[in-house]
Amino acid sequence: MNTSTQTLPDGYVQSAEINLKKDMRLAILLNIGAFITFIPMFYLLSRFIALVRPDITNFSVTITIGKVFSAIGLVVLVLIIHEIIHGLFFWIFSHGKPVFALRPLYAYAGAPTWFFPKRQYAITVLGPLVIIGAMGLLLLLLAPISWILMIAFLVALNTGGAVGDLFVFIRLLKCSPMSFANDTGEVVTFFERP
Repeated sequence: MNTSTQTLPDGYVQSAEINLKKDMRLAILLNIGAFITFIPMFYLLSRFIALVRPDITNFSVTITIGKVFSAIGLVVLVLIIHEIIHGLFFWIFSHGKPVFALRPLYAYAGAPTWFFPKRQYAITVLGPLVIIGAMGLLLLLLAPISWILMIAFLVALNTGGAVGDLFVFIRLLKCSPMSFANDTGEVVTFFERP
């Protein structure tokens, strides 16, 4: 079965679970991983900029209150766009309305009443990382110099923020090709035939 369903096919049993609601330690570790990922990603993006935009030789940054509020607003916007992309793929594959929420350590999109085949769920999980990353790299090539540093920061932030998605994706890779995943937003449950 290659389509999402609200009824799990016969013979499937739960094979694994990632539960951020119960496992606060995991949520904290994923946040630490996000921060650790952000730093080398920002460095790599700065090297990418030096390679593709050799005309930019100096980043001079003046920090003002307005720029700080703009940066905070853009960070929130990227977080919202990240979750909307997850939700869009949930909707594309199920035509069911996704759910969204913000928790102290994470934000999420989910489709609690749907079971997604492995391929569809992989696309849903990796969607924000790939789409925002690709758009960010394109913007780094085309944007005015005054925006370059902020774009690199936001792309690195999104990549760090996708650590949880990558954790789920790596777990999904261990599942059989015919497996299903159910994602409530806080709990991802994997189902396989024994």
